[in-house]
Amino acid sequence: MRPILLIPLALLVLVTGTILFLRNDSEESPGPRPGERSAASLVRHACKVDRKQLLRVWRGTAGDRSPEVLVIPKEPNYFGSFSVPNHSGPAQYLQEVPLVFYGPGRIAARGMISDRHASITDVYPTVGELTNVELPQRDGKVLKEALVDGVAGSPRLVLTIVWDGVGRNVLRRWPDAWPTLKRLEREGTSFGNATVGSSPSITPAIHADLGTGSFPRTHGVPAIFYRNEEGKLAGALGGLDPSMLEVTTFADEIDKALGNEPLVGMLGWFPWHIPMMGHGTETPGGDADQMVLIKDPGVVRTNEDFYSIPPYEEGFPGFEEHALRADRSDGLLDEKWMGNELYESKRGGDLKKDNPAWVDYEADMLLTTLRREGYGSDDGSTDLFFVNFKIADVVGHRYIMDSPEMEQVLRAQDSALSRIIAQLDSTVQDYVVILTSDHGHTPSPERTGAWPLNADEIAEDVDAYFQVPEEENLVVGSRTAGLFLNRPLASEMDIDAEDVAAFLFDYSIQDNLTKESLPEGYEDRGAEHVLSASFARSQLPDVMECAYGSERPPATADD
Repeated sequence: MRPILLIPLALLVLVTGTILFLRNDSEESPGPRPGERSAASLVRHACKVDRKQLLRVWRGTAGDRSPEVLVIPKEPNYFGSFSVPNHSGPAQYLQEVPLVFYGPGRIAARGMISDRHASITDVYPTVGELTNVELPQRDGKVLKEALVDGVAGSPRLVLTIVWDGVGRNVLRRWPDAWPTLKRLEREGTSFGNATVGSSPSITPAIHADLGTGSFPRTHGVPAIFYRNEEGKLAGALGGLDPSMLEVTTFADEIDKALGNEPLVGMLGWFPWHIPMMGHGTETPGGDADQMVLIKDPGVVRTNEDFYSIPPYEEGFPGFEEHALRADRSDGLLDEKWMGNELYESKRGGDLKKDNPAWVDYEADMLLTTLRREGYGSDDGSTDLFFVNFKIADVVGHRYIMDSPEMEQVLRAQDSALSRIIAQLDSTVQDYVVILTSDHGHTPSPERTGAWPLNADEIAEDVDAYFQVPEEENLVVGSRTAGLFLNRPLASEMDIDAEDVAAFLFDYSIQDNLTKESLPEGYEDRGAEHVLSASFARSQLPDVMECAYGSERPPATADD
């Protein structure tokens, strides 16, 4: 029999207590492990985010169409990669956009107004005021400072131009590349404190903000991808069908109020541009407005169930001449522009839509359409036309906004603007041009020190943490506004959006790393959190209650 070791009771208590103390201290000192944050702590943490950013997220959340888990990147972080950035979020640099009104005799020459806030939604009621049509009240407010008092009638044409991706930060980055726009700012009215007002700051949502005078919470277009009524992820305005846009645009309303007398048209690139113009025949009492989307040189598309298209747009000539000029701009004829291939492959392959040739070609199409269709030729009603110049946005994604490619494309767009104004002065005279953008762009991470969040890595890490079975994925869509969850799997595994948001609470650069080691310049930053906030969409009312004292922000709140 082994001898029994007798330990004095006092010593036993001392040793045991010390062990328990050390164990508890070691477990608690680092704080809760990922995924163990309480729902209340998610709300409290989100409540600390700048209230303007929270307001933009609230406005941009369209119920069940938006992700179950909402995230706000910690500035200056963004979703994307070091070479291909995205531009979706509530950060100020993405929200600030030009908002310029110009029209001899119609628009006051007030120059830059910087002492008041304006929103892209303000375009809607301001055009209503210009055309003397009483529109349904929405979020936007009439920008009376821009209008000349006491002018009879209405302009023959209102032309709305969107320089896609050219926010104020892009204009500030290349201050000498847009002399024509500067002239319009001086001789018209420019709102220097203008924002898009909602997040995600993404093309379809903001074009809908512009057209409807409301935010995604009202108009229902939250982003490029959304969850449809069947619970599946779908692309916004797929099939060029405008029905997901739940309210009318100012073009819909003005056209109908004036007995479909006005000409209404749009020239763009993607279905995402449709919401700035409207529904066409999908609106009761509406007619088939002209809608042209450029696909390739001489190749266009529309949806003839709702819209019409001028016959000469198909096969529209002239691209090759512009491409040759871009090719020769460096003194060599080598199918390159600024050292970049003009084609994805050798001639005969797809053309890269990232150079001035496309800007010039689109300007040709626009000016021809305005002239041949007679936009602005009738004194009896106001025609409405919308155009999106997309190429600067493509360049921002492909080469980053700090690149010399961006400067050259911006110069091309400004030159096109000069041509547009010259033709309107010559053929229409009584017109108004409104120029704005749908978002800013993302600077180089070398300049800002940003960490580019890899959405795929986040999804993989979520699966690993929650021990999701092989061949299954808990995150079915990791987008720039948040995470869409696999609802049946989440229910089966008893995981909800708050659980996933809690996992992301302390998510760091090291966690998001896709390589073995941190890149140069980030060696000591692995522990940095990459998000300012993560919370379930269902918690948004609680976040707003914390930030504003009510689930809905006051009507006077602006961003």
